[in-house]
Amino acid sequence: MNKKYIALLLLVIASCYSCKKYLDVKPKSQIKEEYLFEKERGFIDALSGIYTLMARKPLYGDNLSMSFLDALAQRYRGEKKTNPYYNTINYNYNTDDAQDGKLLPVKTTIRSIWLSAYSGIANANNILSNMEEKRAVFTGDNYNLIRGEALGLRAFLHFDLLRMFGPMMADQATAKSIPYRTLVSREAQPLLPANEVIKLIINDLLEAEKLLSKDPIVSGAANDYIDFSKDLRKFRMNYLAVQATLARVYQYNNQPDEAYAYAKKVIASGKFSFVTSQDISTEGVCRDRTFRNEQLFALQINNMKAYTDSYFNRNPTNFEGYFLNNDNAVIEALFEKSSTDYRRQYLWSTFEGKLVSTKYLQLEDNAVGCVWPKNVVPVIKISEIYYIAAECAPDLNEATELLNEVLSHRGLDPLLGISSKAALKEALTKEYQKEFWAEGQLFYYYKRNKFSQIPGSNVPADSKVYVLPVPEDELIFNN
Repeated sequence: MNKKYIALLLLVIASCYSCKKYLDVKPKSQIKEEYLFEKERGFIDALSGIYTLMARKPLYGDNLSMSFLDALAQRYRGEKKTNPYYNTINYNYNTDDAQDGKLLPVKTTIRSIWLSAYSGIANANNILSNMEEKRAVFTGDNYNLIRGEALGLRAFLHFDLLRMFGPMMADQATAKSIPYRTLVSREAQPLLPANEVIKLIINDLLEAEKLLSKDPIVSGAANDYIDFSKDLRKFRMNYLAVQATLARVYQYNNQPDEAYAYAKKVIASGKFSFVTSQDISTEGVCRDRTFRNEQLFALQINNMKAYTDSYFNRNPTNFEGYFLNNDNAVIEALFEKSSTDYRRQYLWSTFEGKLVSTKYLQLEDNAVGCVWPKNVVPVIKISEIYYIAAECAPDLNEATELLNEVLSHRGLDPLLGISSKAALKEALTKEYQKEFWAEGQLFYYYKRNKFSQIPGSNVPADSKVYVLPVPEDELIFNN
């Protein structure tokens, strides 16, 4: 089979992995491309399709939030070979031993992440490639909003692929990593060195930042489309989400000054508020389990209850009745036996002697007098931006102040002072472990900081653990 045929075949697979006719959103968007991009609304629908894809189980609706990535970070018990996540937790990336559905097929899961992310990137490229010649169809600032979001999403998806499939940046920045796709093309794309991919990500994000400078999330401007209304901007790749992603990328690339500057920009915006003790302690459906006002970027997940119940409810249905849990002693040690930390007090329940996260508990009661925090997965929260600013702050006094700002909104006493970089890293590690349960960020933190062993694992952590294998057909594609 020649390269061009393989290239065409794989592009079709990637772009149609979860969809028909290239875009997979509402039926009104499942129309031929030449008609889709005739009107401004068509571009908006195409953009919405990327968020729909990102919110599905292969990406942030499941694998990259509550299950697969957090299993890699040793969030859940899985020491027995009968455990469905045994191969995941032990980093057996090249096995698909599913045992008639009783085990997670790791190799297939990794491939589905890769294909789904590149499908989202292909859709972003399709939007971008059609925008210039159709510029006359756009009104107001919508050209900038749509183009800015598409560039931001392209960079965002490439960055998470790099964090999973790329090398350890501190040691192997010039090693081959992933393709950076900017065109809808049948041609094979090379695996680029990681440092080149980072540059392309940053370039896309900086352009997106300029385009989104009048984003309703900061300007308050009205818009004829609900997709661009101020109140719903956190569910899009908005101006602050782009800046927050830049802070993430610069930190990952060991550029602390730039990371600090962008983190401080987001903090200075004041376009967020921390969860209150009242919101988190309220009983029933009004409990703010995902800290909605702290979210800079979040995704709305369709039919979330069905599969969050299967992971975290008392009557799980997936993998022969297995639920994602951990031992009481492990969680108590993690939260340092705190009786005041909101994250421990209000986001866990005990079942059969095990502790289960209730962060994504989807109650069916109707909410009265409160904002219904349903069907949402946080992708970037303001707490992470404070952690980035603290880690990259020019002095330890400011780092302490930044950390204490988050701690004060978690029911904890302030730190009296951080006396060394080592003490700062210890404090930040504790916070990442507590804060991002079922959000998929902890594995990236361990990788970036080169933990020689991930806490809770007996497997030495090196590139075999931290670098997910590129799917075999992609390697053939680039041979």
